[in-house]
Amino acid sequence: MIAENVKENKYKISKLAEMTNSEVKGDQEIVVDNACGVAESINSSVTFADQKEYLSEALKSKAAVIVSSYKICEEMESDLKAKKTFLLTDHPRRVYAKIADILTSRPYENGKISKRAVIDPSCQLGKGLSVHPGVVIAENVKIGDNSIIAPGVIIGPDVEIDENCLLHPGVIIERDTIIKDHVIIQSGAVIGSDGFGFATDKSGHHKIPQQGNVIIESEVEIGANVTIDRGASGPTIIKKGTKLDNLIQIGHNVEVGEESLLVAQSGIAGSTKLGRRVTLGGQAGVVGHINLADNTIAAARAMVTSRTNEGDFISGAPAQLHRDALKEQAYLRRLPKYIERIKELEKRLSELEK
Repeated sequence: MIAENVKENKYKISKLAEMTNSEVKGDQEIVVDNACGVAESINSSVTFADQKEYLSEALKSKAAVIVSSYKICEEMESDLKAKKTFLLTDHPRRVYAKIADILTSRPYENGKISKRAVIDPSCQLGKGLSVHPGVVIAENVKIGDNSIIAPGVIIGPDVEIDENCLLHPGVIIERDTIIKDHVIIQSGAVIGSDGFGFATDKSGHHKIPQQGNVIIESEVEIGANVTIDRGASGPTIIKKGTKLDNLIQIGHNVEVGEESLLVAQSGIAGSTKLGRRVTLGGQAGVVGHINLADNTIAAARAMVTSRTNEGDFISGAPAQLHRDALKEQAYLRRLPKYIERIKELEKRLSELEK
């Protein structure tokens, strides 16, 4: 049995233009079956160029179709343009991304439920699922249509996974987690592990039961080896469209706003709330119990210790407005000269006092 949503291998360029709201310039009947970079392209490929120098290389490539912008294509003077078909748009990178997604098959999709998967009979399984060997699915789990569960995934009890999700090998989904549709979780991620909650006194550290859960909203992508802690009470929430890079730690009861971008090795302590489209650079850290406003950008290795205002660009440790951090760094670089000058002034002052 083959999954109902397995992607077609070939598309006419006119159909792709319709699907991406772009314009064909050239042969409307060209059929393509893959999307790739200029160097890897073949005579059935779609490639893209969003700068003049890239377009120059793309014109020399084997690619059948070049996704580019109206402006760049018009400005480029080359006899090779007449030999190529273009897909023109004001947003070539976005259009190429959509075409690449259309032409690229989903990993691990086979439309079969392996007999070597362990699935509790109480589970509710949708249509067109791909469930691979070594998968363990506990009681009362619900999985929506056309989702893919790759080898070695473990899903705890009372988990809900909606349609068209993709869980890569070795993912662990702990109890009570809710995952909405079109979510991708890369290998080694652990969703719903206990938050770091302890009551400490002279007799030791006493564990506080973590009774909440994790909610992953639709169109979220979670990178490899990401850990998202369950709430101590109530949920930890990753909102719609957010993208998490590899090796990120999300503490208990954190809320990450819509369409945020978190880069590798960043971490957020418990009960902090991120607004919409917040960006954390690599190795940025955010303390607990603060709010980061919409469109905040924290530079790489920023140590965020206080709330922000909408649109703030912050950096440093502790983090402050980036322009102030740059001034501070400039002063620090001058510090050796200031020290020498102070020593000279002290010497002159000492001589005057004699």
